[in-house]
Amino acid sequence: MVTLYRKDNQGHAFYYTIHDRQGSLFAPFTLTVMWGRRLDRSREKIFTFATHQEMNRKVRWILDKKIRDGYRVLYSYFRSEDAADLKAKIELYQATNS
Repeated sequence: MVTLYRKDNQGHAFYYTIHDRQGSLFAPFTLTVMWGRRLDRSREKIFTFATHQEMNRKVRWILDKKIRDGYRVLYSYFRSEDAADLKAKIELYQATNS
């Protein structure tokens, strides 16, 4: 799970959350993204994948794009060492943008 945020010119915060909790009974791997000004009333999109590698590519693509768009990491949690490289990348990003 990764939650990103950015502020617009008026100081309004926008949030973007990515998580891989199982969101579909019909696909082995799912990725849910939620975005909006308020996390309790956010928009949501669910992506389904046949392989773990496909899902990992999508996660990395989304994070790279959102960071280029000006989002910063608010929170991240990884339950396994599957994403050790991604965790290191986020920690490096946080350290350079603090």
